[in-house]
Amino acid sequence: MKDFMMNSDFHDIGSVGPRFTWCNNKEGTSRIWERLDRCIVNSAAIQKLPLVVNRHLARMASDHCPIAIKMEEGMRFKSKTIKFEDTWRSYPAAKSIVYHSWKKNDFGDDYTVLQRKLSRTLKALFFWSKNKCKDLNVLKEKLKKEILDLQNKEALGINWSAEDLFELRSKVHEFNVTLRRLSTWWNRRAKARWHEEGDTNSKLFHSFAMARRNGNRIF
Repeated sequence: MKDFMMNSDFHDIGSVGPRFTWCNNKEGTSRIWERLDRCIVNSAAIQKLPLVVNRHLARMASDHCPIAIKMEEGMRFKSKTIKFEDTWRSYPAAKSIVYHSWKKNDFGDDYTVLQRKLSRTLKALFFWSKNKCKDLNVLKEKLKKEILDLQNKEALGINWSAEDLFELRSKVHEFNVTLRRLSTWWNRRAKARWHEEGDTNSKLFHSFAMARRNGNRIF
């Protein structure tokens, strides 16, 4: 491996997080730790990505640590699309959110006013829905940190005990349960008929265009 890296101009960029990336999950003296997973880049990549960071994440469902590669410290990826979820209509609070978001005054032509009302209302609904699972997200992050701390303690072998191993397995189990709950929460709010009916923006804009063509006033 070292010869291959040297001949091909590849370099190990190091890592942050747990020292090892693999464990055979056995107990006692049969337990083995190794750093099997690595991120290697060539000289050209290092020059173009001077801030690249290789982070070892906590082991959850595998005996390997996932590896996250961060290309640039200031890089952010954000979704610009908010989709309407059918289940929002079943909550009385959602109707109130739509009412208060929609009644705010906007300026511009009818098309611009409609676009702003739609954008503001969808954002309000999105953040309202997101706050409903805030507690689960807080618990997920708390468990992730606790698991990572325990795995670091195990890797260093400092005062590691059978009780610590039991706690680690319990935390991993609780973490997986929390992930399933979060997944169920959002899956129930996924728009089942998205591809059949199209998104809400398209339907509202279509209704607006038809009303304008027929000479009807909307606002």
